[in-house]
Amino acid sequence: MSGAVTARQTVSKLLQRGRLLAGFNRPIVLMYHRVGAPLVDPWELAVSPRNFARQIEVLTKARDIVPLQWLAQRLREGRPPKNAVAITFDDGYADVLQNAVPTLRRMNCPATVFVTTHAITDPSVFWWDILSRIILEMPALPNALEIEIAGRNYDWRVREDAMQADSNNAINRTKLHFDLHALLKPLRAPEREKALEWLARWAGTDASPRGRDRAMTHSELRQLADIDGVSIGAHTCTHPSLPLLKRDDLEREISGSRQKCEEITGRRVVGFAYPFGDVDGSTANAVKSAGMDYAVTTLPREAGPRVDPFRLPRVAVANWDEADFRRMVLCHG
Repeated sequence: MSGAVTARQTVSKLLQRGRLLAGFNRPIVLMYHRVGAPLVDPWELAVSPRNFARQIEVLTKARDIVPLQWLAQRLREGRPPKNAVAITFDDGYADVLQNAVPTLRRMNCPATVFVTTHAITDPSVFWWDILSRIILEMPALPNALEIEIAGRNYDWRVREDAMQADSNNAINRTKLHFDLHALLKPLRAPEREKALEWLARWAGTDASPRGRDRAMTHSELRQLADIDGVSIGAHTCTHPSLPLLKRDDLEREISGSRQKCEEITGRRVVGFAYPFGDVDGSTANAVKSAGMDYAVTTLPREAGPRVDPFRLPRVAVANWDEADFRRMVLCHG
């Protein structure tokens, strides 16, 4: 038995080595969201300024950091460059300008920032931050929640030590947060805001967004766009799940965000990022029809020679130290 196990382990290691060698030095696209230290971060969207700086330093020594638009063009031509990496940020959080850009400029690194345009003037667009604050930041929550969402009633017993679920419908606040996120995500903004207000009253707080979670302002976005090496991409107007939208709404979200980005920056916008990474055939076709040159997903793998330019994969980066960053990122490709 031990010999058979050893043989299987040896074969497994050889296969893994073969897979790594087969994709060795393939280009990758990295996905960041925030560079800061929010009080709660259930989706692991934030990287501390210190870890971000170290990650970029490591990256500059291990890879060639290139503009995403250039990389997308090479991939479209079927000529993937070896050892290339592109850096992207989703949503347009203000802390990217405050905390990430100084490192990028110091290290002379290009980057692309995909902007959710309505968030510039309406902070409630980043509703997931409001939900996280309500459910995860409060010192204590009431032990029972009854709420109606999309015409359906939900009833939970909330316990700090509850397992994923039990016969008494008990739930801990972590799972409650993720369950509520899944229920709120497909709603239209007015319905979602109503649910958030209900949840806030239940939790003993309010449903207003906090300044620490804000998007860049018009002037900040213009400042960002004027920095050498920084490109602006579109990320819809209100950050919906695009496959859930009707055709007119789909086109409005895509074209509207592109037009607003171009209006603010005075530059042509050619790249797009799918909110939540949600994409299907109709969505990708709509992005292409809107005049974009490429679009990025959240599929965590390297970019091979036959990759669809409107479904470019990206590797999400979390708040890793140098060792974890090397293990989680530099092993790709």
